[in-house]
Amino acid sequence: MSRLPAALLGGALTTAALTAKAAAPPPISPDEGRQIAPHTATFAPGRGVGVASRDGRWSARISLRTGVQATVNAPHDPAAPTHVALELRRLRAVIFGNALSRHVEYFFQLGLAPRDLGHDGRSARYAPALDAYVDFTYLRDATLRVGKYRPQYNRERLILDINPLLIDRSLANAEFNFDRDVGLDLRSPDLFGLGLMRYYAGVFRGHGRDPKSPGAPGLLYTARFELLPFGLFDDYDSADLSRERRLRLAFGGAYAYHDRAKNNRGVLGVPPADGGTTNYHSATADLLLKYAGWYLEAGFLWRRGRRSPGDAEDADGAPVPVEPARSGYGWFAQTALLIPRTDLEPALRYAEVAPLGVDSSLTRRSELGGGLNYYFYGHNLKVQADYFHLWSDAKITRGDDQFRLLLQLAF
Repeated sequence: MSRLPAALLGGALTTAALTAKAAAPPPISPDEGRQIAPHTATFAPGRGVGVASRDGRWSARISLRTGVQATVNAPHDPAAPTHVALELRRLRAVIFGNALSRHVEYFFQLGLAPRDLGHDGRSARYAPALDAYVDFTYLRDATLRVGKYRPQYNRERLILDINPLLIDRSLANAEFNFDRDVGLDLRSPDLFGLGLMRYYAGVFRGHGRDPKSPGAPGLLYTARFELLPFGLFDDYDSADLSRERRLRLAFGGAYAYHDRAKNNRGVLGVPPADGGTTNYHSATADLLLKYAGWYLEAGFLWRRGRRSPGDAEDADGAPVPVEPARSGYGWFAQTALLIPRTDLEPALRYAEVAPLGVDSSLTRRSELGGGLNYYFYGHNLKVQADYFHLWSDAKITRGDDQFRLLLQLAF
């Protein structure tokens, strides 16, 4: 009698096991498991939290960046009021990594601060998507980038938003840079594998960061070349935080042609009062030097336009006078020294923009100033303070004084 219950129990267990086995999903193949099984999540300051598959074909990192800024603008004109502002200067969410292959890389960035969205009254309203692009890196000397991003033109604009030497980029960059656009380019991070050169050649829609309508068919064409005579280094990071033991030097030059630009600064600015479009030729040259905590950066920018007048009329039905192209040039020089055995860095800058010839809608403007940076954890946690005097038409005794203080955190 005792053997029967045991036999029945054994049969029941066997039946249950077979049933469970039949209901279970099929096992994951070894190859599939390697593709989807992630490593333990990792964290790197400024690069956020990330996971990756064991074979490296999938990865993702999430990073956040923010900064709070106080600004005081004090005009020399006693009749003009002093403006004081406290703002969330930057709030960025970044997702990047690779998908399907080590050679398919993606980068997405959202800008959520009021200035990023154009809610501060300084620019048009924008969508939060700042960047969205994919890199195909199968060929070292012909890497393809497609999406929405900053065209490779002037170095100062291409240095990350959290990395400028002073709180903001120069006056010359503000006038002559190219904003984010939709397009593609071919590039090489190390041309011919020599560790000495890079190139970029791109075509963009030419309508800027967030066009609201198809608009004119004109395109933006860009080309940039870089020479690093003493070898590759991190030349898109302002300040010499690593205190380079060897002289590091980078030269860059670029050319751009904007066909039938709708705005008076190409992809930036506003449409000319008469309507119409402008064909713009632009060029720039720059250099960057790092050595033993010393940082030096300089750039020259040039732009010449040829107008195609529009047919706008004023309130009386008369044609609006043709607005001249915003032709001109600008330059800047800035330097800093990371004081030995400290994380304190004083910095200086001078910048200027000026019209090109007498027939230009650009006015001469200049800025001179400097600041102090303290790096708690590199650019990922720092405090910056700066002062600038800004003036127009070479009247340095007039103009505005600007004081700024920024606390920045990236993780």
